[in-house]
Amino acid sequence: MILRQSVFVGTSIFVAVIIQLTLLSRLGFAGATPDLVVVTVVALALALGPVPGATAGFAAGVLLDLSPPSDTLIGVNAIIYLVIGFIAGYWVDPRDRTLPIMAAIAALSTGSAALGTAAVDTVLGGSNVNWTEVPWVTLTAAFYGLVLAAAVIPLIGILARRLVPEMSG
Repeated sequence: MILRQSVFVGTSIFVAVIIQLTLLSRLGFAGATPDLVVVTVVALALALGPVPGATAGFAAGVLLDLSPPSDTLIGVNAIIYLVIGFIAGYWVDPRDRTLPIMAAIAALSTGSAALGTAAVDTVLGGSNVNWTEVPWVTLTAAFYGLVLAAAVIPLIGILARRLVPEMSG
């Protein structure tokens, strides 16, 4: 059970990181880069619960922190994504999880990730944050998260029910 869950979570995060770094970051969207990784962490948290969501968030954050185009201090994404993964899995009662509610959680999470990363990076002494652009980046991140959630959350939910049926709610 734990092995299947770990392989599922690890594969999902790895694929999301690769797609985000190789495809989405190069498309040149206005504002933020669509954050497939946060949406995947939220989808995993909603499908498997808060602890697997936090674990997925931490793993995803570490992968992004160590990837070559990273412009934040090492550990910032890991902290932010861990918190997002836990809160997303804990926040809503499983009986109330409809796609619009889950997509709204993903949008809130992607906007929070953009804002939280900027805030934590600044507090820890990073110098790459342009605070005049943060509101625009936060809003576009939330919008892209909402759009991505419509496809990613149902896909992760279906895969979780088939691959890790004992964990999915």
